[in-house]
Amino acid sequence: KMQVLLPHLMEVFQEGNTDIKMKALLVFRNMMAHLKRKEASPIAVQLLEEPLPLFDDESSPLRELSICLFRDLLESVVGSGKKRMKNFVQSVLVPLFFRMSDQTDSIAK
Repeated sequence: KMQVLLPHLMEVFQEGNTDIKMKALLVFRNMMAHLKRKEASPIAVQLLEEPLPLFDDESSPLRELSICLFRDLLESVVGSGKKRMKNFVQSVLVPLFFRMSDQTDSIAK
């Protein structure tokens, strides 16, 4: 049922203000937490690229939440989705590596 909302929530990442983006990230995290991994995997593959632009946002809480969502999405991918995501994830690791020196401790962690 939540897949009906996915396109609308994904649109928020591009057009919404910081508060709305935060709420959309929270909805995604909560939604993924309530799904079984087999159900969550195709959604995670579909969403994996969405939080990436938010890694560089000026809002520390938004950066942290987007990185946490990305981690949760990676953990949700199973089966053939893992093989497809390997190259993509390798390209994202460099920007995440630079976040280890972020001013905000929770983001660096």
